[in-house]
Amino acid sequence: MEEALRNLQEYLRIDTSNPPGREEEAAKFLQHLLSKEGISCEVYIPEPGRANLLAKLGEGKGALLFLHHMDVVPAERDLWTEDPFGGCIKDGFIWGRGTLDTKAFGMAQVWALVLTKRRSQRLKRPVWLLATADEETGGKAGAKWCLENIPDLREVAFVLNEGGSIVLRDDGTPHHYEISVAQKVVAQFSLKATGRSGHGSIPHGDNAAEKLVRTTFKLLAYQPPIRVIPLVRHYLEGIMGDENPEAKKALEVGGQKLEGFLKTLSLHPQIMAMLRDTFTLTVLKAGTKVNVIPSQAEALFDCRLLPDTDPLEFFKGLRSLLDEEGVSLEPLSPVEPSPPSPLTTPLYKAIERLAHRKDPGVPVVPMLITGATDSRFFRSAGIPCYDFVPFRLKREELSLVHNVDERLRLENFFFAIDFLYELILEVAT
Repeated sequence: MEEALRNLQEYLRIDTSNPPGREEEAAKFLQHLLSKEGISCEVYIPEPGRANLLAKLGEGKGALLFLHHMDVVPAERDLWTEDPFGGCIKDGFIWGRGTLDTKAFGMAQVWALVLTKRRSQRLKRPVWLLATADEETGGKAGAKWCLENIPDLREVAFVLNEGGSIVLRDDGTPHHYEISVAQKVVAQFSLKATGRSGHGSIPHGDNAAEKLVRTTFKLLAYQPPIRVIPLVRHYLEGIMGDENPEAKKALEVGGQKLEGFLKTLSLHPQIMAMLRDTFTLTVLKAGTKVNVIPSQAEALFDCRLLPDTDPLEFFKGLRSLLDEEGVSLEPLSPVEPSPPSPLTTPLYKAIERLAHRKDPGVPVVPMLITGATDSRFFRSAGIPCYDFVPFRLKREELSLVHNVDERLRLENFFFAIDFLYELILEVAT
């Protein structure tokens, strides 16, 4: 596996911070690795410097598609212990931006294909790999572009992408496997206020910034109700197991009793986000000079809806809270539904079998991701997607995603290669 590790180091050293992305160099690097193994692949350039790569192994229809993104979030180099683009190996970890999100997962996918090819495995269904651009800023030049411009992609049977993982207890033993089969719907919106400009020394009561502050306060005082959708109930029952009868009782009762119980858990914010529609104030804009009353002010909210929430009704409810003249609430972009993927496909069942083989007795639970991945584009196109990275991670390791000193234990990288290779054997041979 030393060759695979060297490849990962090289991959991490290609700076694909997004913005601006510059994924073309990374795509050509992957193309070189795969082509020399006899695996056909093509690089697609949606715009200068941006790139996506599609590799294909085997013939026929109903492909299993491995998916990951090549771009990474920017890194503040001066805050890191090691160079975020150095691929340093230290203390049993490989350090660098992308080790968790998602270059190490991508290189494990590459090597699962390479091993399948080198060992001359006969495939009953093809296995493809898609490495995308632009995931970190919305996917318009990446997965979305690919589905709109590469017709073959709409014919794949199912997709394995980033998301869940193997969650460890504090003592390092596996607690559960979590596989995301759905995600909350992105419904970001703006709150805009207009008023009359003027000199800051003469208040006149039609100040856009003041209107915005009052209205924002009213919105933030509202909490959408808790709703335990079936997928989240399944997830909570799975992670609670038989260890916590009080938790199960709270789940049955729901409402305030459940919320009160969850406040005792370290995962409270994450789980609470699975139980209600959420909107978070992230950006405020108003004014350019301290002595000038602004005529315009704006607040941006990152809104995520449960899969069964009607966006039109949700926004209608929020607008009913607005009682200031000159204040409007509008979605930032069209809200795209992303229906949950079924738990009955050959891919989901194969992950379950492998999990039980690797870790007998450890539960495998479907989950709802509160954020967004490229899977939403495939699910919207009717293609089942499963977000699962076979890394064994403690909660503190998961917190390194998008954080300073992002790093991955070497054993996780090697385990992921083996897992994905065995997954190919389960699904495609």
